[in-house]
Formats: sequence, C-alpha cells, structure tokens
Amino acid sequence: MHRPGRFVVLRELAPADLDQAAEIWGDPDATRYLTADPMDRQRAAEALSHAVRSAASSPRRTYHLGIAQHDDDTLIGSVAVNLEGKSSAYVHSFVLHPRARNLALAGADAAQLTAAFCFEQLGLHRFWCMCREDNTRARRLYLALGMQQQGLFREVDFKEGRWHNHLIFDWLAPHWEARRKPPPQRRVPDRVTPHVNEVLYS
Repeated sequence: MHRPGRFVVLRELAPADLDQAAEIWGDPDATRYLTADPMDRQRAAEALSHAVRSAASSPRRTYHLGIAQHDDDTLIGSVAVNLEGKSSAYVHSFVLHPRARNLALAGADAAQLTAAFCFEQLGLHRFWCMCREDNTRARRLYLALGMQQQGLFREVDFKEGRWHNHLIFDWLAPHWEARRKPPPQRRVPDRVTPHVNEVLYS
C-alpha cells in the first residue's frame, strides 16, 4: 500500500523504519494522547515486526501503516486500521513526531490519505476513531475534515494521574464523496441594460 499526498506518503512499514519508529513510539510527547504508553526500543522492534508480518497475512484484517515525508521517505508517524466486518473499520494509534516538518499540514494530509485508503481502496462504508477529550488539535482536525462527533467513552485510560474520556468520531462514504465533488457552478445572470427611465427614477 502506497498513497502519496501533498506533504506526506501513507505506506507500509518496513524493517528499515526501526530507528524512526522507536524514536516516535518512545516519545512521551508524541504518544501523550494515546491509550498506550511510550515504548522502549525492544517493544518498538516487536511492534514493527508484527506490523510487517500482518502485511503478509491473508485475509488481511489489520493495516499498521507508516506516515513518511514526501521528499525523502523518512518515517514521521503511523496509523492503524482494523477492519470490522465487511464495511467498517476502527482507525486508531494515529501518531506524528511532534517535531516533524509542517506538523499541522502533515497531520491533515495523513488523515485525508487514511480516509481515501478506507473508502477508495478498501471500499468501506464507514470508519470511526477516538481522540482524548482534551486533545483539542485532533478534535479541530476531525471536524474540519467533515467527520461527525457521535459520542463519548468515559474514563478510557489513566494517564497523568487521572482518568480521561475519549470522544468518538466517524465518517461515512457518502459524506466523503460529497466533499470530493467540486462545488456547483453558480450561474451569473445575463446583464440587462436598464431602460433610461429606470436609471433616472429607480
């Protein structure tokens, strides 16, 4: 799987990504809003190895994908897509290196590429995701992209000394298609030269 965007590329993870993956998945800032804790290098190597093996499984139910810089293919993040039945998926573990170039643009591009992968390549009708209630950047991004907030899971994980709620968002294929279509052209009425009396007395 390889989908290029404007700023990043969504692609399969590879063994050569270990150094970057270990740095990202082990960064407390990068993983702050995830339910999982930061990984040490050994756990990152195990997770990467599992992702590479799952890419060869058939039928494939999990896609743990890398987010790489467009110009040099350096890994700057990752996202996981777990298929549910035949028409839906749970998208999770969306993480970007906090010091990646053009972080906001890269995040928006990666989210759009993930949606395109789900709807266009996998042919899904729906996917859903969660973000921590205090993750205002993710909330703004999902809403700006056209996702709908559907609910709340209470006290999903315990971090930073307290329990955190998570918000639920989803996206449907018809909404994706509607956003991809160009806006309808507005017809400009023909200009009619007014009668001289209309100019003087209107």
